[in-house]
Amino acid sequence: MPSSGSSSPWSSRAPSETGEQERAQPRVRDPQPIEAAQPRAALPRFPADWYESIDLRVTAERMSAPLAQRLLELAHDRASSGGALVLDTSQTIHDWLLEQPDELGWNALGVELEQALREWIGEQAWRGTCALWLDSLRRAWHWGRAAQLESPPRNVLAEELGLWLWARDEDLAGHPELDAVWDGVPLSAGRRLPRRRVLAGHAARTLEQGETVLATAFSESVMLALEAAQRSGRKPTLLMAEALPNLDARRMARRLAQAGIPVHLCYDSGLLSAVPRADRIWLSTEGIGVEAFLARIGTRTLLEEADRREIPVAVLATSDKLVPGGELALPAWASRDTWLLWDDAPEGVQLESQCFEAVPLDLAPHFITEVGAESAAALHLRGLRLDVAAPCDAPAR
Repeated sequence: MPSSGSSSPWSSRAPSETGEQERAQPRVRDPQPIEAAQPRAALPRFPADWYESIDLRVTAERMSAPLAQRLLELAHDRASSGGALVLDTSQTIHDWLLEQPDELGWNALGVELEQALREWIGEQAWRGTCALWLDSLRRAWHWGRAAQLESPPRNVLAEELGLWLWARDEDLAGHPELDAVWDGVPLSAGRRLPRRRVLAGHAARTLEQGETVLATAFSESVMLALEAAQRSGRKPTLLMAEALPNLDARRMARRLAQAGIPVHLCYDSGLLSAVPRADRIWLSTEGIGVEAFLARIGTRTLLEEADRREIPVAVLATSDKLVPGGELALPAWASRDTWLLWDDAPEGVQLESQCFEAVPLDLAPHFITEVGAESAAALHLRGLRLDVAAPCDAPAR
C-alpha cells in the first residue's frame, strides 16, 4: 500500500513505450464549464490491485531541484513527440507534487505551477497535444478549488496527472474505466491520449499494393502506418524530404529502412518536383485549429500542386492535436533561433528561420484519425474544446 503522502493509486506505474489508445471511439472534448462541476467529498478510488505496481521513490537529487529547473530540459525538447513530452512532463510534476506539504493551498500551488511552467508554455504550448494537456491541468486546478474537496490540493492535481500517465500502457483491458473514452472532465476516468497505432491501422488499409507515399517530415503516425502496411504485405515506398532544420527525417528513414520499407530521401527544395512520383500524400501536424493546421513551411504550395495533379492527400492526426480554442500559433523558437538557418550571418542579412506555416483546411480537408477517415468538420465537432481554461493563478470568478 502507498504511504499516506501518496496522491494516487495508479499514477506512478512504470512507463511503457507508447501512449496510445486501443479502441478508437469518439471522444468528447467540450466538457461542462468548470464552475458547474459537482463537488465531491473525496478523490475517486479504484480497485486495490492497482496499488501493487506503485513506485513512489523520489531521489534526493530530484527533491532538491525546484520544479522550473526540472522542467527546463523538457521545455526545450524538440525531438520528442507531443504525446511523449506531456507524459514526461506529467511524471515530473507528479513527482514534485508528492514532495509538497498537505498544507500548500490552492492559490499558492497555482502560482508556483504557473511560474514553473512559464518557459515550457512558451516553448511547447503551440503544439496541440501540449496545449490540451495544459488546459486539462488548469481545468483540474479550477475544478478542485471550486469543489472544496477534503483532499489536499496537491493530491487532486496528482490524480489528474496520474490519469494522463496511464496512457503509457497499451493494454488496459483489465481496467475498463481507464481504457474508456475520456469525456474531458477533470479527474474522470478514461484515456487522455488516443493510441497512434489505431490510427496507423486505419491509414494502412487505405493503401494499395506497392504505392509510394510522400511525407514532408518525421511523423510517428505516418511511420506507424507505413510499418502496419508493410506487415500486411502492401509493400509501400516512402518519399520524403530531409526536414530541416533538425533533419529529423533521417530518424524516420533509418527505422523504416530497418523494417524493409524502401525510402527515398531528398532535399526539402526538391520535394515539390517529386510530387508526380507519389501515389498519395500523408501529412502530419503539430496542431489543428478552426481554419488551418500547422505543417512544415512549403506544404501549402505542395498541396496546391497535388490538387492540380489530383493526387489524394490525407492528414494523419489523432484528436489530441486539436488546439483548445482553435487558435493556432507558430513556434516562437523557430523565428527566434535564427542560428538554425545561419549561425554567423553578416550584418545586412535578415534571416527568416520560421520552418512552420498554417495551412488552410480547404487544401487538406481529409483526415485519418483514431476513429478512421473523417472530415475536418467532423473532427472539430467530435473533439475541439471551444473554451480555454484560465491560468492556475487566475482569481476565482
